[in-house]
Amino acid sequence: MASTLVAQQDSTSTTHVKKHKFWIGPKFGLDVSSTTTSLNEISQQLKGNYQAGILMQYGRTLFIQPEVYYASYKVDETTKQNYIKIPLMLGLKFLDLGLFSLHAMGGPSYSMLLDNKNHLAGANTLTWQLGVGVDLFGFITTDLRYTLNKKSIADQVSDVTKNPTMLNLTMGLKLR
Repeated sequence: MASTLVAQQDSTSTTHVKKHKFWIGPKFGLDVSSTTTSLNEISQQLKGNYQAGILMQYGRTLFIQPEVYYASYKVDETTKQNYIKIPLMLGLKFLDLGLFSLHAMGGPSYSMLLDNKNHLAGANTLTWQLGVGVDLFGFITTDLRYTLNKKSIADQVSDVTKNPTMLNLTMGLKLR
């Protein structure tokens, strides 16, 4: 009788899968100038502009995502500038279909210029980034971000072709 009661309880109970709220993993990306329309210039920028780092994400629908990158930008044929970049994104997942989901994010990005020996050079900047992204299979994440250099959105829109900013495309893995 007791074993029958246990069997009945097991068949009627539902199992809850615990959804994780915290992820950490590697993230890699490429940058291009937003004012470049020449495919040759874009190709040259993609050969020399890259970043590699780590992402952390906390939250499911509304999330905070700090990142740390080593970034390298080709200035001309012989000169590169290297940075440590620390974006802090606030994001919102607005469509979750299981295999993939869409999200939007924005936040400040702090950059520290490095000298040719990769020591801090003292030139620091704070910019803002806005972007959208896709998560695939719950652990692959891709983002496309636009860097704002002006203090107001109106200034940014009016100078979009005069002052180059960066478009940033990244891909990462969200591990537990």
